[in-house]
Amino acid sequence: MEVSKDAVRRLMIEKQCLSHQPEIVGKEEILETIERLGCVQIDTINVVERAHYLTLWSRLGTYDKGFLHELAYTDREIFEYWAHAASYIPTKDYRYFLSPMKTRGEKLEEGYDWARANPEVLKLVLDRVRKEGPLAAKDFEHKRKGPSKGWWDWKPAKIALEALFGAGILLVSYRKNFQRFYDLGERVLPEGVDSTVPTEEERMRFLALRTIGCLGLTKAPNLRWYYLPWSVAMKRTSKQWQATLDELVDKGVAIRFTVEGERQPYYCLGEDANRMEDLEDGFEFEDVRFLTNFDNMLWDKNRVKELFGFEKKLEAYIPASERKYGYFNLPILYGDRLVGRIVPKMNRKKRALIIHSVWHEPWFKPDEIFEDSFSETLEDFARFNGADMIDIMEDKPRIG
Repeated sequence: MEVSKDAVRRLMIEKQCLSHQPEIVGKEEILETIERLGCVQIDTINVVERAHYLTLWSRLGTYDKGFLHELAYTDREIFEYWAHAASYIPTKDYRYFLSPMKTRGEKLEEGYDWARANPEVLKLVLDRVRKEGPLAAKDFEHKRKGPSKGWWDWKPAKIALEALFGAGILLVSYRKNFQRFYDLGERVLPEGVDSTVPTEEERMRFLALRTIGCLGLTKAPNLRWYYLPWSVAMKRTSKQWQATLDELVDKGVAIRFTVEGERQPYYCLGEDANRMEDLEDGFEFEDVRFLTNFDNMLWDKNRVKELFGFEKKLEAYIPASERKYGYFNLPILYGDRLVGRIVPKMNRKKRALIIHSVWHEPWFKPDEIFEDSFSETLEDFARFNGADMIDIMEDKPRIG
């Protein structure tokens, strides 16, 4: 069966929980969204609210950010580990991350370069956490020799904490002012969490099904970019993923589709197959959403380019002279298309949301429905960021 890229985009938006916002948002709705997305990326950039808060806001509208903190560090319904990158992950999926923990633990035992040179630091850090409970990097003294060399110029205790975290020996107990406090994994995980180790075949099947369920119609290369290979110790080629997809079709779990203009076949879960015909006929979703570049829907920039004709531009990590849009931009989703981006910054002292510029794609012509929805979304975005006013620096949008 052949389907259009329009239908593929629309199913993806639905599976990414972007086509509907609940009227009331509590912890249940936040947890359900994270479970449906598989994980939510955590990032440090705080020009406006951080990425993990924004990813949920794009789907839920304004909500109590304290609920996310409670889910992670009080209720233990989600935990921190590597998934796409550093992420919040449903605790019920914990067992599927035991393999990368084991891989990183073996590297510690074998003594990779840093661990081999600093065994006493690892022992000191682990002993102190075991005796004292949750500790952060700040709890360990270190006299630096010379100036800092940047973000990743960590002191030895921080390196040890991260290495032990990667091995699953320590987990994040809580955060304070965004700083991680680590404790023994068995003291962080709730009682009754499933810690049975899946076979590699079971784990790959889980990752494949979860990715298809999160993206909708998916081709083999896409399976390498939702849960990143280095994050989850996933050593598989596109050909191996293709074999997994073919097996899922043979078992009646997935359905194969042809997409217009594409040579490679696409696959969706059987439960979503009937939805494709409806989505060919149209899409009721006509709202505006702002997406962080760390949003799940934008992780695979090649897929975004192929389906939306949109180039993801995360410019925070490149020199200012090479930026087109600015340090931090948010792509604009309107209906089933990515139509532009805004460049926001929060002035927290003045409680003002500053919009440095608004960019539209060259083909996009805003209509009244867009303008009304854009304004409504911008006002909600300002409320979510704690802004009392919005200052738009440009009268007319630029063209991308």
